[in-house]
Amino acid sequence: MGISKEQAVKELQNRDFVFVAYSQATRLPYVTCDEETYNDQAWVFSTEEGIKEYGKKCAENKILLMGMRYEKKDYPRFYGTLYAIGVNTVLWVDGEESCEVELTDIAKQDLSKLEPEKRPLLNPTLQLSGIYFMQELRRPIKNEERKNMREMEEELLVNLRKSEYLMVMNVSEEDPKKINIPFLKDKKDQILQPIFSDVMELEKFTKGKKMRVAKLPFTKLMDVMLENAAAYVVNPMGFNLVLNRDQVKKIIG
Repeated sequence: MGISKEQAVKELQNRDFVFVAYSQATRLPYVTCDEETYNDQAWVFSTEEGIKEYGKKCAENKILLMGMRYEKKDYPRFYGTLYAIGVNTVLWVDGEESCEVELTDIAKQDLSKLEPEKRPLLNPTLQLSGIYFMQELRRPIKNEERKNMREMEEELLVNLRKSEYLMVMNVSEEDPKKINIPFLKDKKDQILQPIFSDVMELEKFTKGKKMRVAKLPFTKLMDVMLENAAAYVVNPMGFNLVLNRDQVKKIIG
């Protein structure tokens, strides 16, 4: 018989908790593209055993996953994340049975009622192309064994160039003209300037701290780069893409 879509939707909305496959390469839900339908899928399991089993299978192909447990109260945030990263279906796995469900059947997201200036910045196409590229790039295999890297890189570059980004600033309360841009450091102690593709990535970084936020297109990034920064880092708490000065200039063209 298998699981019906109605059953799967019910489970995904009402179950006390589920286990979600996350990619170690991106720190985001693991995404696969169905070879027949081209759906971009996230994998959700009813049990910890189920996700461990799937993780073992993936590890044979050097795809490194981790299981994240979500409780019912966190489902809206989880499904919001799936919208933000461009996923359109969920593969529900319950024991030996599985069923693919449209994300729109599980949770609705309609931002059209908000005025354009009040809509949160989301970049699902950029997130999705970054996820696919990083999932493959960070597999611990020889370069020649990687699949479709050129196509994925080209798609990512197109999306990087046409997207807008959020940048955070700390403004001094004593002197509003005094603005500090937070930065990160890499293993070589080089300064990396963080930028974010959407509000969810930004919130992972600010963790509730009040900061001023600016929105800017990719073409303006060189104008606001810190003098001592070696590179930008896009979504440091997500797919964590580092772009040095030359790469940024090249993408701007």
